[in-house]
Amino acid sequence: MKSNFQTILVIIFVVVFGAAVLVFSGLISFGSKSSTTATPQGNVVMWGIVSRELVQPYLDTFNIGNAGYTISYVEHDPQTFKQDIITALADGVQPDLVLISSELFSGIKDKLYVTPYTTFPERTYRDTNVDGAQVFLTKDGVIAQPIVVDPLVVYYNKDILAQASFVIPPITWSNLQQSVGVLTKKDKRNTITQSTIALGTAGNIAHVRDIISALFLQAGSTIVSYNPTTDTNTVTLNTATTDGSASPLAQALTFYTSFSDPTNTNYSWNNALPNDLDMFIAGRSAFYIGRASELFTIQSQNPNLNFDVKELFQTSANPRPVTFGSFFGIGILKASTNLITAYAASGVLSSKDAVDAFSKRLSLPPVRRDLLLVQQTNPYVAVFFRAAVASFAWQDPNPVATEQIFRDMITNVTSGRANATTAISDAARDIQSLVK
Repeated sequence: MKSNFQTILVIIFVVVFGAAVLVFSGLISFGSKSSTTATPQGNVVMWGIVSRELVQPYLDTFNIGNAGYTISYVEHDPQTFKQDIITALADGVQPDLVLISSELFSGIKDKLYVTPYTTFPERTYRDTNVDGAQVFLTKDGVIAQPIVVDPLVVYYNKDILAQASFVIPPITWSNLQQSVGVLTKKDKRNTITQSTIALGTAGNIAHVRDIISALFLQAGSTIVSYNPTTDTNTVTLNTATTDGSASPLAQALTFYTSFSDPTNTNYSWNNALPNDLDMFIAGRSAFYIGRASELFTIQSQNPNLNFDVKELFQTSANPRPVTFGSFFGIGILKASTNLITAYAASGVLSSKDAVDAFSKRLSLPPVRRDLLLVQQTNPYVAVFFRAAVASFAWQDPNPVATEQIFRDMITNVTSGRANATTAISDAARDIQSLVK
């Protein structure tokens, strides 16, 4: 009975919220004919990049208990999502809602409806969600309602660390450097048989873009900075210094590439080794930097692997923990043919109860501060929750293109074609050419 009562209250709230948004945004007005039809009804279609097997069961439960309207979900490939939306708009068969990551939303943000701050105050948004969720804020309002975040974390092999008498895993990047000489093993031919960590190369590390992004964020760069006054994005990979010394960004890139330099004491990885995730799953790498969402992949592919997870390594100079995170949010397409119901559905799907449900179904931490305060008994989830608070993203104009730009930046340094400062400057120029 209590559950049904709460459901009714949510629906009533959403109806009022949806109507209010449309009134304040000018889509309907009091006294007009359209105002008499401002009742959520029909079916709302949502496209997203999250597995349908995870999303649909929650929507089925909602649809059964909601007599006003239904929500259906269609899964799409992240690689083709932008083009799929463009094609659908051209054909007039576009969805009403999208469930996308912070990496993808920049590519279609001009097609998303902005909820004005007069309806959803910026102060309320910031107080409700972690700092990194501000990636969905624009000059005029909220472009997507954040749900969960997939943070970059460190998985570590407990057996390898125990054999080397490590009581706790390294906390800082400096601590990690100190462990390389102990944890990296080589045979008589100087071939790496056991790696400390996969860093330094561009080709056989799955999350190159994420890792470099985290290092640059920790070095103080936002990578791409949004100016709410001019509603423009600017690349902030600045390598200029007043005294001619290496900038924090150049130092970060040099640090990264040092792990693939055979002449450097950090040497622990090279292009001849397998993919970094495969190396870790095989028990041949002490640390693996990956997403929280990869937990079940590691568990399923090697059930006997004795591993744990921790937050990303930090620099001692950081005033607060920082990692890279991929934020997932729900946006409303301007071209939706059922805007009233789309707003209502968006309100339901971004409510506290729905975010909590999605967080549990996706096994990813929520972005809502009140939900992150809930104590977690699962040791992995507890780490992911802490990482969520430290997670930040940036408005990537084209994830496929920037991934290649980052890989080229690394290769230019490791091949000797450019130093770190020049490589970063070239990358900044290339990313800026993509920014709208």
